Amino acid sequence: MQAIIVNQFGGPEQLLLQDVPAPTPTNEVIVNAAWAGINFVDIYQREGRYPGVKQPWPMGIEGTGIVASAPAGSGWHAGDRVAYTTGVQGTYASQVAVPAAHLIRIPDAVSLRDACAAIEHGLTAIMLTDDVARLPACGSILVHAAAGGVGGWLVQLLVARGLTVFGTASSASKADWLRSVGAQPVAYEDGIDWVAHIRDKTQGRGVNVVFDSVGKSTFTQSLDVVAPCGHVILFGAASGQPDPVDVLQLMRKSISLTRPVLPHYLNTSTILQEHAGKVFDYLSNGTVRLRIHAEYAMADVAQAHAALAERVTQGKLLLSINSQLV
Repeated sequence: MQAIIVNQFGGPEQLLLQDVPAPTPTNEVIVNAAWAGINFVDIYQREGRYPGVKQPWPMGIEGTGIVASAPAGSGWHAGDRVAYTTGVQGTYASQVAVPAAHLIRIPDAVSLRDACAAIEHGLTAIMLTDDVARLPACGSILVHAAAGGVGGWLVQLLVARGLTVFGTASSASKADWLRSVGAQPVAYEDGIDWVAHIRDKTQGRGVNVVFDSVGKSTFTQSLDVVAPCGHVILFGAASGQPDPVDVLQLMRKSISLTRPVLPHYLNTSTILQEHAGKVFDYLSNGTVRLRIHAEYAMADVAQAHAALAERVTQGKLLLSINSQLV
């Protein structure tokens, strides 16, 4: 079988397509992979930012496919269509060994491709809105990188709840998409005071909640733009980790600050299945319009990582492993 392995931490050129032994299960389910999702966390792992990431490192945390074999009594059978994400590593591969508790059954109406495009971003957005944020019944929200993967899910879910949603956007096309789903785009460029713009739009108060996946280049302004007793949720660091926070910065407006991690919230199979059910429901009832930016062959994975890092993408990037599987 083939897999994308990192033998030396660094840039996209370190992503190597290699022939590797097929997984030997102990008690896992073996899945023939169809698609893998490409996420910012993959870049962090490729660069060696996280403790515990060692060389050689199998890339990928998300994917979909069809069960090839499963242990007796696991509840899974050959031919089942499944998705997998949090708690799984090495999904940029033609076969993946997945613990049974981490598998998600894909409804018949959802393709393997669409399920892969939805599951990680959708689960993250639902965690942030349902488990982490104290969303007001009415009020205003700021989403950074709002036309991206998780950002796009957040914006659509928040608009559906009747909230006023501001979204930072780095291009005219991203701003146009935000307007099309009912959000208010905020220009995010050097020299533009978007904090003043949002304060003006909120009569000087600021927003109730900030969802910040950008990190270093936005975090200080996120603290500035949030209203008294507001909530800043830092869930990524696309521009790097922010500097340490002086708690007095929080005290001056009674700000609450959270740094959630998806696996901590999806810590049982029951919760995982419930949240995944919401993801597929939002797709089927039209609350969220799925956006796929591009599909890449395994040999072109370095191009995908480069495009994601440059923040020129809108929506999901997919790795096509065996797209003929349905």
